[in-house]
Amino acid sequence: MKQTEEQYKYQHAESKLHVKCSECNADIPARDVNITDSLAKCDDCNNIFRFDKDIFPEWQRRKPEMFIPEGMEVLKLPSELDIQFDWYNGQSKKGMGFKTFFTFMWNIMLMPFVFGAFSNGDYEVLLFASIHILVGLGLIGNLVSTYINKTNISVTKRFIEIKQKPIPSFLKRNIKIPTNEVAQLYVTRYVSSTTNGVANHAHALYAITKDGNKHALIKGMNKETQLYLEQEIELFLDIEDEPIRGEVKHTIA
Repeated sequence: MKQTEEQYKYQHAESKLHVKCSECNADIPARDVNITDSLAKCDDCNNIFRFDKDIFPEWQRRKPEMFIPEGMEVLKLPSELDIQFDWYNGQSKKGMGFKTFFTFMWNIMLMPFVFGAFSNGDYEVLLFASIHILVGLGLIGNLVSTYINKTNISVTKRFIEIKQKPIPSFLKRNIKIPTNEVAQLYVTRYVSSTTNGVANHAHALYAITKDGNKHALIKGMNKETQLYLEQEIELFLDIEDEPIRGEVKHTIA
């Protein structure tokens, strides 16, 4: 029968580590250790206990490990965690397709109207349609920034600092928060827009500070990107993960 990964790890760990009773601290012989169920029995005090917390404390994380997403660069140093990712890979491909199509169609429909008004010198019509023109330009600017922009996250023992470059964005602000004020991180889903009355959802990474306030760190990226960022920042700052109402679950595809 093929060994599971857990059984393999336990068997190899047992050759290096000794299991001790959680009550009387006596050594537990191998015959009284159940590797499959992570249980052990002490002959001295008849205590039955789980031993996986002592041997593999990292397995006690409430959430499974998230792997680095495509398009992300991570530098881990003892004094700093530096993460950089591009907006394009951080977006859902379905969402990017719709955004590109909508921007293209909006401006294509405006172009004959705008060119006709310019050629006829009818500038009052352009003024009347100025809101639609500004929306079209905004859509173009947002689309271009999504394709070329990057987010840089720098985490030290002093600050969490988030910067957007090279194009400034009103939707994604630069942020700087003292790390000693951060109590918890979590990812949640929110309604970013509606299409024909149907809600479009996106994900956001929030920080809860010790005064109870919530701060949006990263918004609009896909779930995998947000969950990975939460994981790495919590590990670097040694923040023990706690369940938060409304957070999305960590899953491995």
